[in-house]
Amino acid sequence: MSRKKVAVVAVILVALVLGTVGLWFAQQVRQREALRTVQISFDEADVKNVGLTSATLLVKLRMYNPNSITATLDRANYDLWGNGNHLGSGVISERTDIPPGSTRTVATDFDLSYVGTAGVIWSAQKEGRVSWRITGTAYFDTPLGTMSVPFNVTLGETVITTASRT
Repeated sequence: MSRKKVAVVAVILVALVLGTVGLWFAQQVRQREALRTVQISFDEADVKNVGLTSATLLVKLRMYNPNSITATLDRANYDLWGNGNHLGSGVISERTDIPPGSTRTVATDFDLSYVGTAGVIWSAQKEGRVSWRITGTAYFDTPLGTMSVPFNVTLGETVITTASRT
């Protein structure tokens, strides 16, 4: 085979390889960006344990994946608010796969120190309800690395009955 033919074949092979790699990379970028559409909602915040200096809340986030690829939650960092008062920060460390078109609920314990939470306790007692808000960042694994997705969601009011206020 002549040098000219070898050069042409080499150029064609390089073009095919680069084209294939380019298409794969473009697909990965599209899939990565699709993860930004994962819908995160605040499912509930329930009292799990009550102690002398703190309480443990069970915080649940619901995540819906409308995409055609599995979304893998690696972790999430968040801040919890009650009646507009910052209650503290927490971490969801449980790795969770969310298949396409599916919803998963992720639960985590949140330690609520009584120190500094007088505002929310007072407003809950006075108003008989608590409005919850959680802000944070969810981290999803992709073939191109971890992607961060910020979230800011609220949970409607939790009504505190007279019996539970005493």
